[in-house]
Amino acid sequence: MTFQYTDNDRDRFSLHDCRAQHIQLENDILTFTFPDGIWCEQYGQDWPNTGKAAVSFHVDQMRGTVLFVFHDENKKTIRTDYTLDELIRKVNAGEWELEFGYRYDGYQEILYRGWIWENHEPWTYECQLFIGTKEEAEYLWNDPE
Repeated sequence: MTFQYTDNDRDRFSLHDCRAQHIQLENDILTFTFPDGIWCEQYGQDWPNTGKAAVSFHVDQMRGTVLFVFHDENKKTIRTDYTLDELIRKVNAGEWELEFGYRYDGYQEILYRGWIWENHEPWTYECQLFIGTKEEAEYLWNDPE
């Protein structure tokens, strides 16, 4: 899909409360698609406020990408690790939606805290997504409809 706009100034955008419903990995470019849009400062305070959008990261294969999903079991929090391939399969099959919450930047790595949404109980799980990257993300979007 083509988009009207593209930018890599991350200070203008936020993925907070935005849900990815499709993920693609091609030539080390990891792209999350947001049918309901993302937040961009030029469109006001609504969240999300763009039209359909996507965000692409150039993945550093040495650092990789991993998802940690947390659930409670017998009064303990259990962390389950998922590979990028597993995340892509589950999201693209419609089993999960990945909601982005908070972004933390480290040395050649981005951490997103968020939630995995399912269509059955318990509905959500807290998660952490680590993306190894040396470059800024590319934000792609259309005007709101």
